[in-house]
Amino acid sequence: MLPSAVILAGVVVVAWSVLTVSIRATLYGFAFEPWSLALAVQICGGAVLLFAAGIRSLPLEPIRRWATWVIGGLRVVTTCAFTTALLHASAGQVSLLTTINVLIAMVGVFVVFRRRRHLGEVPGILIMIAGLILLVDHLDGGWSNMAIRFVIFSETSVVIASLLAERHPDNLGNRRQRLALTGFVTLLSALGLLVVWGGATVLLAGSTVGPDTTAVMATLSSPWLWIMAFLLGGVLRGPATYGAFVITAKLGADGYMLGMAAMPPLAMGLELLAAHFGLVPAPKSALADLGVAAIVIAGGIWVVVAQVRARRQAMARRG
Repeated sequence: MLPSAVILAGVVVVAWSVLTVSIRATLYGFAFEPWSLALAVQICGGAVLLFAAGIRSLPLEPIRRWATWVIGGLRVVTTCAFTTALLHASAGQVSLLTTINVLIAMVGVFVVFRRRRHLGEVPGILIMIAGLILLVDHLDGGWSNMAIRFVIFSETSVVIASLLAERHPDNLGNRRQRLALTGFVTLLSALGLLVVWGGATVLLAGSTVGPDTTAVMATLSSPWLWIMAFLLGGVLRGPATYGAFVITAKLGADGYMLGMAAMPPLAMGLELLAAHFGLVPAPKSALADLGVAAIVIAGGIWVVVAQVRARRQAMARRG
C-alpha cells in the first residue's frame, strides 16, 4: 500500500502545482477579481465532488459531524493567513516557508497519536530545518518579518485540519463517503469565504482593504468566470482535494505534509515555464530561493526514503 500511496502523493502534488499556476494564468489572462475566482473554483470543485458521490443517495453523515465543519473553517483561516503573509514576502518565499508544516505535523502526530520518528529520518529533518533557516535569513527583516508569523499560523491550521482528516470516520470509510466529505468541506470553505467577505464589507466599509464589492459582483456575473471555475475546480481542485484526503488516510497527516513539501519548487518551475509562453508575468524568483528549495526537497527525499526503508524492515520482521 505504501508505494501506491507515495505515487498518489506525487500525482496530487503535481495537480496542486498545476492548479496554482493555472489560477495565476487565468487571473492574468482574464483579469478576474481574485477573490471571486477563488470562491467560484471552490463552489465548482465541491459541487463536482458531491455529484461524484451520488446525488440521488448522497451520504449526509459528513455534514452532521463537527469535525467536517472545523476542517472547512480551518481552510478559511489558512486562506486568509496565507494571503496576508503575501503582503510581507514574495509568493515564492511564502510558498517555501509553508514547508514548515512538515515539522509542525511531526510534532502534531506525536502529541495527538504518539507517533514517533524513525532515527533514520533525523538527518533529513535537520536538512529541511537548515533550508528554512537560510530562507528566513533572506527575508526582509529576517526573523522579525511578519510573513513568518502568518505562515506559522496558516500552516498550523493546515496541520490541525489534516490531523482531524486522518481519523475522520468518513475519510476512513468507502469512496462515496470520502467524496461526500471532501465535497462538503470544499463548499463549507466557500461559505466561510462569503462570511469573511461579508464581515469585511461591513466592518471595513470605505477601506481599500479586502475585495472591492463592485469588482466582485462584476466578475461573478461573467459566464467566462464559471467556465474557467468549472475547469479549474472540477478538473483540478476537486480531484486534488480528494487525493489529499486519501493520502492523509493512508500516510497520515505528517506523510501528506511531507509530500506537499515538493509543491513550492515544482510550482516555481511550472510558473517559469508558463512565463516563457507568455501565460503569466515573469516571476521574480531569486536564485537563492531556488537553492533553498533544492535543500528543502533534498531533506524531504531523505525522510521519505528513510520511512520506506523502515516500513520494509518492519514488514520483513513480521514476515
